[in-house]
Amino acid sequence: MEYRGIDVSAWQGEIDWKKVADVGTEFAIIRITEAGNNVDAYFERNYNGCVDYGIPAGVYKFSYALSVAAVRQEAERVVDILRERQLRYPVFLDLEYSNQRRLGQKMIERLAEEFRRIVVDAGYRFGIYCNLDWYNNVISEELKKYDFWIARYPSDDNGTLMERYRPDAGIGWQYTSKGRVPGITGNVDRDVFYKDYSAEEPSDKEKLNKIPKFVGKVTATVLNVRTGAGTEYPNLREYPILEQGNLIDVCDTRKAADGTTWYYIRIAGRYFGFVAARYIERQ
Repeated sequence: MEYRGIDVSAWQGEIDWKKVADVGTEFAIIRITEAGNNVDAYFERNYNGCVDYGIPAGVYKFSYALSVAAVRQEAERVVDILRERQLRYPVFLDLEYSNQRRLGQKMIERLAEEFRRIVVDAGYRFGIYCNLDWYNNVISEELKKYDFWIARYPSDDNGTLMERYRPDAGIGWQYTSKGRVPGITGNVDRDVFYKDYSAEEPSDKEKLNKIPKFVGKVTATVLNVRTGAGTEYPNLREYPILEQGNLIDVCDTRKAADGTTWYYIRIAGRYFGFVAARYIERQ
């Protein structure tokens, strides 16, 4: 089956999501941050519009990273902005920056794998967006095991789907940058996906359990609560630290990049984050 949707950013301005939903839009991929890791000016409005009108959503991050440290910051920023929001579609890493291409295939593979690790550890699906040229000539064979959303449209793009340009690879195709959809002023990217994420449960690795397994007590004097499993992640904005003796609900377990064990916890019945397991005593 095929599923028709759109991808949007601040370039589309204020969108009437009711009208977008009324014409049968089956998904939307929303830009979450722009250059400098700043939140897209319309992200909140677009995400809430999708939720309000029942449009399954994912997000994409145009990457400017030229090092593993930089892509880690990009991924951590994405996870921090999402803050446990539900997404039915993946977090897509957008690879098209010309300066990245100069890094070479192996470095781009390292960037993508690091971004993926952080996104998946936070409980989200992962995918990669690129054009067909990048897929054929820049993307490594190792990365091609992941879900790819591929852009390909003609120089005489008129907003319609031209079957002869359909890529042979990928789970999604961005087929025009000049689409028209009621509720959106001006052009919008239009897409067709072949995978129904809205009906598919995340894999065990991607899905974090949010039902408490046991109660734990903090044994450290002060314990950082992170947005992901590892000290490289920033502190949770809503609840950055716990103190000795605090009780929390332990919901799941993850391994950090250094091999240490971390707990996915619930605090005060509503905040979710990660803490180093060695500082939690089971009650």
